Amino acid sequence: MGVICVLPARLYSTRISRKPLQKLAGCTLLEWCWRAASAIRVFDQIVVATDDGEIEACARGFGAEVVRTRSDHVSGTDRVDEAADLLGAAEDDVVVNFQADEPFVDGGAIEGAVRRAQELATIAVPIRGEAEWRSSAVVKVARADDGRALYFSRSPIPFSRDESPGFGTRARLRHVGVYACRRSALRRWAAMPESALERAERLEQLRALEAGMKIHVELGPWTEPGVDVPADIERAERLLSTRG
Repeated sequence: MGVICVLPARLYSTRISRKPLQKLAGCTLLEWCWRAASAIRVFDQIVVATDDGEIEACARGFGAEVVRTRSDHVSGTDRVDEAADLLGAAEDDVVVNFQADEPFVDGGAIEGAVRRAQELATIAVPIRGEAEWRSSAVVKVARADDGRALYFSRSPIPFSRDESPGFGTRARLRHVGVYACRRSALRRWAAMPESALERAERLEQLRALEAGMKIHVELGPWTEPGVDVPADIERAERLLSTRG
């Protein structure tokens, strides 16, 4: 079994213009994420997957391997699936979709997700407060005792009817959008049409759940959220500036 890490990157984002090339503490956001991936020992290969020449030039400039993908992909999962084909991934390989806006993700949690990726695996961390729990920008996940994902939502789940939410525990979890997928499972996921729940929540992992695929949720320590909206840029730059 090989482990391939793919960082899907497109130039234009709905919330932050030219997000992968956004400069933070002297480096682009893409480079910070590539550095974070490079520090994880379980990866046999790390590549940036993009359809954009400017991103390709940037990535090659800091030493990354790059694969050029089509420009018609509607999601990072689709881009990672094409990259896996271009890289010749075997059906039993694990392909990691490492989001190019998650420079703070915990490496140990990713390694755990890789080890437990029978089909699909992802990461969750404790939610620390009510504002995070209630924010629609924060994706929440409900997890079974055996680690299976039960549901993902932008709404605050699970709802607390008769007690306080219990922040900082396994009861309230923030989803970190990094996926470890068996190549065969990734191919199946990417080939499915958009599902009803996916369309409602705008969360593509619900497509896999609706189809009966198992998603293991690996628990990690609380980490800083990624860079999703313009307000995140100042926070991320302040934190990354301490890394040098």
